[in-house]
Amino acid sequence: MLPETALSRLVEDDGALLADRVRALKMLAHPPLCMLRRLLHRSRTEPSSVPARLLAVAALKYAKEVAYRKEKPKTARKADGRPASNALGV
Repeated sequence: MLPETALSRLVEDDGALLADRVRALKMLAHPPLCMLRRLLHRSRTEPSSVPARLLAVAALKYAKEVAYRKEKPKTARKADGRPASNALGV
């Protein structure tokens, strides 16, 4: 199991200690957006299910991750503006 997978599972585990969940979320460099969305959505539908401290860290991580993904170039482009072709020529 990859460390990112284990940390993601720990963040979503309701039985884990809050400090461990927050520390695991902070340790993830690029957390999956779907996991962050689930945490944020659960806080709206079930107010007592997500602790406030975890919710605050998740909201900050979500904003940073969305900004990071907007900055990251989506595809490599050639100088003439066409997408770079792959090895198969497709």
